[in-house]
Amino acid sequence: MRRHWLPDGEDTPEDIAAALWLDNRYFENISIAVNNGIARAFKGG
Repeated sequence: MRRHWLPDGEDTPEDIAAALWLDNRYFENISIAVNNGIARAFKGG
């Protein structure tokens, strides 16, 4: 995961934690976008 989010980073605890934070943030944003899309589809807008 660290190599995906921080390809130039090192395998330090700080870089691994940053990559984990970025991964969690990404999936939170995707979840919000999907929920908004579903709500919009059912709303008809």
